[in-house]
Amino acid sequence: MRVTVRGSYPCLLLMVATSVGQPTSALPAASSQGGAADGDIVLIGAELKRGGTNCRQLVETYLDRIARTDDRLHSIVAVNRKARAEAGRIDRLSSHERQALPLPCVPLLVKDNIDVEGMPTTAGSVALRRNVAPRDAAAVATLRRAGAIILAKTNMSEFAFNYRGRSSVRGQTLSPFSPEESAGGSSSGNASALAAGLGVVALGTDTSGSLRVPAALTGTIGLRPTFGTMPMDGVAPLSPSQDIIGPMCRHVADCRRVLDVLRPDMAQPGAADPLRGLRVGILSTLMRPDGAPERGALAALRDAGAQVRDMALRDQLVLVGLEAPAGEEARFASRSVFDFPAVMDAYLPARRHVPGGADSLLLRLKQLEAQGRTDPKVVEDVAKFAANREGAAGDPRYRINGERFRDPYVAGRIDEAFACDEGGSCSDILVYASVQHVAAAAADGPDTGGTHRLAAYSGRPAIAFPVGSEMTVAGPRPVSLEIMGRPGSERQLLAIVQAWQALLPLPHPRPCASGDAVLCLTP
Repeated sequence: MRVTVRGSYPCLLLMVATSVGQPTSALPAASSQGGAADGDIVLIGAELKRGGTNCRQLVETYLDRIARTDDRLHSIVAVNRKARAEAGRIDRLSSHERQALPLPCVPLLVKDNIDVEGMPTTAGSVALRRNVAPRDAAAVATLRRAGAIILAKTNMSEFAFNYRGRSSVRGQTLSPFSPEESAGGSSSGNASALAAGLGVVALGTDTSGSLRVPAALTGTIGLRPTFGTMPMDGVAPLSPSQDIIGPMCRHVADCRRVLDVLRPDMAQPGAADPLRGLRVGILSTLMRPDGAPERGALAALRDAGAQVRDMALRDQLVLVGLEAPAGEEARFASRSVFDFPAVMDAYLPARRHVPGGADSLLLRLKQLEAQGRTDPKVVEDVAKFAANREGAAGDPRYRINGERFRDPYVAGRIDEAFACDEGGSCSDILVYASVQHVAAAAADGPDTGGTHRLAAYSGRPAIAFPVGSEMTVAGPRPVSLEIMGRPGSERQLLAIVQAWQALLPLPHPRPCASGDAVLCLTP
């Protein structure tokens, strides 16, 4: 049976083709992406309620799909050996108890810098392979209590340093659309696995774009919440003044349900029509050149009653790190280049069977490099970061990227775009591109154009989501946009995306009949 929602990718519910073309039953498939109104979580709950499947059967099918598909993606680091037992626990609940759960038997993927009890938290590095978590991270524990089943830990850029999506634990994460292409990073495994139907929702982290960039390349959805609003206990840190945990999904409705569980206190009443009268600022010089799908999406927004205008932020090139602030030599950059040694000195001594601090970690990484077991570029980066710590006091990069300079500079200029003047000229959301090209070589990773910095440095919520597709020499690829809103406006952003996607001719991913790719797109 095929159920199609206008403007969404189709949901295949019964006897669907999996990512390798074999039938299963009662499951959302790899082709179940996009903006469907209800999402996969509702579909799973309905199937459990009517007895079309049970939790154990559903989990078995996802684990089987992982086993038969992931050798082509390298998106999964480790499968949760307790997943079947946890599914059995859900099945033993009474019908009333199961229906009371907000996320009953929802297959959850977890980025490998977030703790899952009894599983290693490697942060993508073989140096931390014995870093077994003594308990769940706070966010994982909350989702588990809500009924979610942790299926697996996912691959990531080593220590979340970049957008390449390569670790020394699992190697290079690949795009489901081509083994030659990147799935972005650092939450690369989440994005690739979700797109391929290896999970329904995922938890990732975003220091400076790590949820949004991979979502943009894979046609999935990545939400960076307002900074400081998510529980960060049990997350391997990179830069605490920028790090935040957030959901990734294929349907906006699923991200909203996960957010409702993680932060029920942030619930907001939604507008009956979130698009009519919406004031939209398009950062036109940060959009992709010749982006026809984006232009079509913006035209649909205007037709729906939104007030759409082109604009630019004051000192926009400074905000995205392409120019230095006036009178300065250094440009804005992630504080992780300075924070990493200090956070490792705090994090590692509290863990077992790992190096005792940043200096010990660097020594261990050099040993692994000599054995050919880790990426020399990662070792080079860690060495540079250690040197940054030693010379931070006299480094102009450190001063201008401090909380006293960079954060108010960025936030103040973005605040201007959201502040209404006497003529009413202001924005409810800003729109821009998450990535500058719809596909990127696996060895290089994507070009973001610096737009990832806007939300990361201002603390505002932002969401990347697909709006169409574009033909490349290798075939059709998803095209995404990113929107940023006021602090605390996550649910408004999700409502906007859901209503907007319902107007758009989104592509239909399907299992490829031949070739090396896992997914093919039908424009």
